[in-house]
Amino acid sequence: MDKIVEISGLGKAYTQGHEQIIVLEELDFSISRGEFVSIVGPSGSGKSTFLNIIGLLDDVYSGEIKLFGRKLEDLDESEKAVLRLKNIGFVFQFDSLLPEFTVLENIEMPARLLGGDVPGSGLDLLKRFGLEVIADKFPMDISGGEKQRAAMLRALRNGPALLIADEPTGNLDRHNSGVILDDLKRAAGLGAAVLMVTHNEEAARRADRVLRMGGGKLSGGPANAV
Repeated sequence: MDKIVEISGLGKAYTQGHEQIIVLEELDFSISRGEFVSIVGPSGSGKSTFLNIIGLLDDVYSGEIKLFGRKLEDLDESEKAVLRLKNIGFVFQFDSLLPEFTVLENIEMPARLLGGDVPGSGLDLLKRFGLEVIADKFPMDISGGEKQRAAMLRALRNGPALLIADEPTGNLDRHNSGVILDDLKRAAGLGAAVLMVTHNEEAARRADRVLRMGGGKLSGGPANAV
């Protein structure tokens, strides 16, 4: 499998008063195309910081990171912005759909940001995931689970190689959480590398690998071994 993310010796720290707080320490990590990896850990353990660095939302760190075979230190800010828009999809705890646009229009937003020259269509995605019946509805007219699924399809619209999911089931009941996790596995099956952080142990075990974050480090292995 192609390596999508390769990290070596990742460190992150900040100063609070006269004390240095270490968030990430000499952390190594990789994820390949088609792989679904989950990370669990308590609040404040550095999970979201880790995702922000991989998602090119935080560029203050030590160590080496390669995304899609390219060293981040070799990229300027405009190159990072294009890389993020074309190759990384984000799913958060809150769907953040724009209420004045239909579901289909929301899903098409990432393609519009790239000038609309993106293969496929939002409607194709809706059909593939069995959601075409909500294409012309507005966010206020669909359920919470449908909103989160629409947000995931928006993240997939540009065909990203990496899908980052930060507590994607945090606001959902057990049934809808299961649906979202099925969708994430389907996204990995379509070729994306899927990286999820969650507090939910049951949800984490749906991934191919479960890693635990603590003390700035990652540990773990196959989901069936956790």
